[in-house]
Amino acid sequence: MGIFSCCPIISEDTSSVFAPGEKEIYFPDYKSTTDKYFALIEGKYNLMKNIQLLEYMNLLEHFSIQTATIHFDGKYRSDFSSKDRFLSIILHQDEFQSFIENKLLNTNDILNIFGEDERTLAMFKDLFTKIFSSLNAKLNSYYKSNKEDKITKRNLVGLGLLFCRGQNISKVKLFFDLFKDDNEHFVKSDDLNNYLISLFLISSYCLLSVRTTFNCPELDLPKIGNNLAHDILNGYGFAQKDSENLLEYFNTNFFDKEKLTWDEFKSKFGNNKQSFSWIFSSKGIRNKLEDKTLFKKDN
Repeated sequence: MGIFSCCPIISEDTSSVFAPGEKEIYFPDYKSTTDKYFALIEGKYNLMKNIQLLEYMNLLEHFSIQTATIHFDGKYRSDFSSKDRFLSIILHQDEFQSFIENKLLNTNDILNIFGEDERTLAMFKDLFTKIFSSLNAKLNSYYKSNKEDKITKRNLVGLGLLFCRGQNISKVKLFFDLFKDDNEHFVKSDDLNNYLISLFLISSYCLLSVRTTFNCPELDLPKIGNNLAHDILNGYGFAQKDSENLLEYFNTNFFDKEKLTWDEFKSKFGNNKQSFSWIFSSKGIRNKLEDKTLFKKDN
């Protein structure tokens, strides 16, 4: 359990285990016009930024509703791949809420920092549960299905890569490992498309949906009015078609070759204008979504 003090003890960084021997890389500092509307959700009430990516991935893999309240004391692993069966497991909203309550909020770092701050813990759970609900509804719309639960653990890896604590090179390597083929090449796939569209929706439409339904003025999170929400939705790339356009842009421009080796893949990320590092940042994704020059004009 946590140790409560004025100077919280943070666990030793273990993020380099995903990419041993690799040099750290640096990402641009992305900004978008709408960042101010989501600053508290992505900042103060985003407790995932205090959780290590390695821990998040292992907790996500081993979570089930049957083992929700059982402490995971197994050895953490870092050798994830596209063949991992847990990635295809569908999570329902009550299961995701249980994952937050019983796993994420019981990590040592969260307990050490926020163990007695019940309001912040509750806000994090409520906000991210609403993000989950909004994503599920939007994926149903995207795949033109009928109220089926669509969110898999693979989709939820995206939350870790967007918001968890970890080295940039480790996030890049984990992303590569989760979508590489049997010959160690990064390739296009339906799973990759599903993952990316989820990232884009989380960073835009889902956050906007939370701000238009969640009302907590006493904590500086009053509900966004319909007129402002309409302007954001249609003016800054938050509509579903914009995420679809960004997915097309990624596939067209990232894959200058049909198959990418690790070194070729790694070279796509870095601190430059051509970098695709924006896929690891919700602000970066919004930055791309509002840049209409990237996309083909709608028919």
